[in-house]
Amino acid sequence: MIVAKTPLRIPLAGGLTDLPGYARARGGVTVSTTINKYVYVMLKENLGGYHRLRYQDVTEKVYDASHIKNDLIRESLRLTGLEETPLDIVIMADLAGESGLGMSGALTVSLLNAMHAFKGEARSPEALARAAGRIEVEILDAGGYHDPSITALGGLKRLEYRNGLERAADISLSPETRTAFERSLLLFYGGRHHKSKPSLDLLSSRLQEATPVLDAIKALALELERVFVRGELQAIAACVGEMQTLKQRLPGHFEDDYVRNVVQRVRSTGAHAQLPGGKISAFVIVCCPDAQHDRVRALLNDHREIKVGLEPSGGSVLEL
Repeated sequence: MIVAKTPLRIPLAGGLTDLPGYARARGGVTVSTTINKYVYVMLKENLGGYHRLRYQDVTEKVYDASHIKNDLIRESLRLTGLEETPLDIVIMADLAGESGLGMSGALTVSLLNAMHAFKGEARSPEALARAAGRIEVEILDAGGYHDPSITALGGLKRLEYRNGLERAADISLSPETRTAFERSLLLFYGGRHHKSKPSLDLLSSRLQEATPVLDAIKALALELERVFVRGELQAIAACVGEMQTLKQRLPGHFEDDYVRNVVQRVRSTGAHAQLPGGKISAFVIVCCPDAQHDRVRALLNDHREIKVGLEPSGGSVLEL
């Protein structure tokens, strides 16, 4: 039995500049971190001669891998050359999918990591990031390069994109800044699940119009890295909130009355909010450096708080 585990992520600034249309033309930059919530893939040989797949509330039993309905499983099998090898694959996750926390990217990384391990092959985090990005962006046209890259690599990083992941750099924090930043973070679940593709397709179709805002989002990511290094918690929180402000100016499904209301409630406390992902997210990230946690909790009492911490590592795999 092979078990692969990959962390989810929270974007902080620069998101959407990793979309291929923008990244290839102007270069994308994101600053984000993985968190201690995970996607798990369990994989073993199936002696019955077929693929048996279990994920969410779905079970698939197929003899021909081309008939697999789950795009990420099917394309991962093809990329690793395991289409003809009958496998049992079970997928589990700590949080619900289609939520804005990079689930599909983390799942693709876990699938590839498990499949290579099954074949007795080791792959570096960078190789996993690029292979997962190829599946999500180039084969399935499902999004950008950010999610598979940061979930494979792990930690708090600045990532740069052109034709895929081009460069990755750790953002060095003092122990005091890391602790203070982690304590400032709150995560709330609002329960709104949507697919990212319709929103991202709309954004990509109006890329020329969106380019000035995306340029500002990229500049914000670089500014966030600078204030992280300087340990300026108030400025870090402001950048997280500014990312939300800029995203709401883009064409796409990023804003409605719910989003405006949640952001305003959080800002009334002096904290800053962001709804992560390429759509209206099921989650709300709050950066609250002034210890206004209880006020934020009271104002978001129609949401469920999820306890969350930073995860310094990316995807991992073991054989049982």
